[in-house]
Amino acid sequence: MRPLIVKTARMLTDCLDASAGLVKMDENRPEYKMLDAILTDDMARAILKMRVRKPTTPEQLARKLGWSVDKTQQILDEMADLGVVEYNRHNEDRHKQYVVPIFVVGSAENFILNKELMAKGPEAAQFFYDMSRLPLDPIAGMIPPGGAGLGFHVIPLEKAIPKESVSWNIEHLSHWLKKYEGHYGLQNCVCRTTMIKLGQGCGELPEETCISVGDYSDYLVETGKARRATYEEVLAVLRRTEENGYMHQITNGDGEDEIFAICNCSVGNCFALRCSQLYNAPNGSASCYRAKVDPGRCVACGKCVEVCPAGAAKLGQKLCTGEGEVTFPRQTLPSEKLFWGKSDWNENYRNDNKRNCYPMGTSPCKASCPAHAAVQGVMKLMEKDHVLPALRLLRQDLPFPSLCASCDKPCENACTRGILDAPMNIAETMTRLASLEEQYKDKLIPKKVPMNGTGEDQPEKIAVEGSGWDALSCAYFLARTGYPVTLFADSLPCNDAERYILEQLGVVITSGTPVREEYAAVYPDVFPSGSRDAAGQVEDGHEAAESIHRHVHPGHDLTLARDPREFKAMDKTDLRFPPEAGKGHRCLGCGVSHVDENRCIGCGICTTRCMFGAIRLERSHPEFLNYVPYEKAKINTMINGMKQMGSVVIRTMINKK
Repeated sequence: MRPLIVKTARMLTDCLDASAGLVKMDENRPEYKMLDAILTDDMARAILKMRVRKPTTPEQLARKLGWSVDKTQQILDEMADLGVVEYNRHNEDRHKQYVVPIFVVGSAENFILNKELMAKGPEAAQFFYDMSRLPLDPIAGMIPPGGAGLGFHVIPLEKAIPKESVSWNIEHLSHWLKKYEGHYGLQNCVCRTTMIKLGQGCGELPEETCISVGDYSDYLVETGKARRATYEEVLAVLRRTEENGYMHQITNGDGEDEIFAICNCSVGNCFALRCSQLYNAPNGSASCYRAKVDPGRCVACGKCVEVCPAGAAKLGQKLCTGEGEVTFPRQTLPSEKLFWGKSDWNENYRNDNKRNCYPMGTSPCKASCPAHAAVQGVMKLMEKDHVLPALRLLRQDLPFPSLCASCDKPCENACTRGILDAPMNIAETMTRLASLEEQYKDKLIPKKVPMNGTGEDQPEKIAVEGSGWDALSCAYFLARTGYPVTLFADSLPCNDAERYILEQLGVVITSGTPVREEYAAVYPDVFPSGSRDAAGQVEDGHEAAESIHRHVHPGHDLTLARDPREFKAMDKTDLRFPPEAGKGHRCLGCGVSHVDENRCIGCGICTTRCMFGAIRLERSHPEFLNYVPYEKAKINTMINGMKQMGSVVIRTMINKK
């Protein structure tokens, strides 16, 4: 044991029990293990003479240590390269100062951006994983609205904020981009990099998906941990990450007027999101906004559900049952219980948040379609003869509508309308749409959305063998995410328009057999599909594309935080139809999305996926605009915890009377 490292670890730790001496700081603690591996005794002596998050100069520190300025400068620069010390120019004449950050958000992230440290093994990754969680375990249920200066804070997509909403500048990304113009850095996502290093990646790629701003960006750029970026480059990254379904978060530990990073996050990897999702405590992340669904507009397409990071939006039903209107489950909040502990957490949140349906199920047409096409939405659009929007919606899940001509029509067999008179003519409508693809083919070519921040196509070449719908589907979805795909097929079952769209996406269609050494993966030999009907094969190909994407990137788990695409049909034996249901042969619109406000964190990504204006943000929680410095985090959290307990006790006493 090194006494200097013990003192340094206790000084820097974010864990209340460790800093107070309630637990032993020894070789079993992550703080000690990490610092012991990277710090010399002189580095530890220097840190112990500094104050956490308080800038100093080499001259000031040299006087405290009794060292020469040259020696002090050298030690500080070495620690800055490591990441345990940062540069700071937050002063009148912008001279360089040095500051010791906290572990998270701070030096732990810097370690991940240090390529030499990461090349040595998983130690830095494990340290970041541990230190982004351990401090929160005892206090997560007590965090007040706004996050109390801990971690990150959700900031809504700017285009999702209603124009009529009264909002503050700091709730808009544009405010922060203007404030720090000229001081942007682009770096890899530290959370994704960490999870990949630990073998728990979930398909999201880390390259240049995070944005540093201000002095912190200057520090990262000067030490080779990030690259300088222009305003236009930053905007492009924000657009690409939104297209991938990622949400925005900003740091919130420097009070109302300062941030140092904008992150673009996904639930499978993000440690900042873990602050709310693991602990079922939305105060640790949420913005002032919550998403609301207009049931009259919603068509249960499920597109908002696919991107909701909090598992707040799920598909359900809106037809009444024998017991009346359907009631949806509601997440209990920490403020509603006297104690909030492990039994209230969800260690499986990364998978559970990706689930598509509430237990009561949703529209049976979407559930029964093997490709889970947004049937109800397509039928609603076609009622108004909106052909192009209907084709675009249909092709999101079923990019080959021509196969519907030979489908077994499970959607029609399941259609709720069949209880009243006759099912909707779904297959006929889809076949008609397929016949119109030629007319609209150039408008149906989807935009490529590579799963990284650079916007560049993936370097891994993929070969797809076969002439079945699964092979075509696999090629299509891989090409959509930026992979160069060669499809080896003697003939194709799709129509000419669908082939044209494939080729415009960059799929090379040829005959013969691939030279395996030229490709990162070959489908279907790597991921064979079973024998299913045509729409089922499309779903197989869709899933295979996701598996291949993860397979060709080492460190990614094939199942973790993956959309299960499990859609349960509602119980049609227990329904009460409204009087208007029998008027005219129209889609009943029996499915609907519902948002649990207690789970919603107000990121707004769901609103960008809805074609029907059925989901929007409302600024219903202004108390979450409460940014405080990190130094006040602990006391504010403790005070809020006591207030919560007092409120619960008072409510309990009142209810007993």
